[in-house]
Amino acid sequence: MINGSLARRYSQALFEIASDTGLDQIDVDLRELTKMVEENREVKDTLLHPHISVSDKKSIMDKLMGKDFGDITRRFLYLLIDRRRAYLLPAIQREFTRLADEARQVVEAKITSAIALSSAQLDELKKAIVRMTGKDVRVITDVRAELIGGVIIQIGDRVIDGTISHSLEKMRENLRKNSDKPQEVGVK
Repeated sequence: MINGSLARRYSQALFEIASDTGLDQIDVDLRELTKMVEENREVKDTLLHPHISVSDKKSIMDKLMGKDFGDITRRFLYLLIDRRRAYLLPAIQREFTRLADEARQVVEAKITSAIALSSAQLDELKKAIVRMTGKDVRVITDVRAELIGGVIIQIGDRVIDGTISHSLEKMRENLRKNSDKPQEVGVK
């Protein structure tokens, strides 16, 4: 809970700075930085290790970031390192992206299906989500074979489950619920 509110405060502060300078570039930088830290165990361990000095962490991250990252993103990471809050980076990135998307009128939709969807199918789903939300859509896809068929669309905290496995589960629940009631025999 405390980490969530800390991440929100840091991301809000960064968002206010980014709104004046370059929202899109900082959003991309923050995503790439988070990806670098999360996907590389050595980088993550170094960044979070309590016995590695702050100056060493900054030096290592400076070399890893090279010229690819903007000055604001770099200074923001240094601030997190100085305050021993680097562990909040993934939560800050998620919250910052949410704030940036809200400002740009973009909604993120996660589409999960049993098989990979064609580009035409994704385009149709994207158009439907645009009609439903009135905002631009960034699509993230996922494939889970256990769904059998259909799709799950998640937009923020809203979930639309149109999968066969969900339909079968609802049918199973209805049959169980109705089978507990005594059945009338005969014709009226």
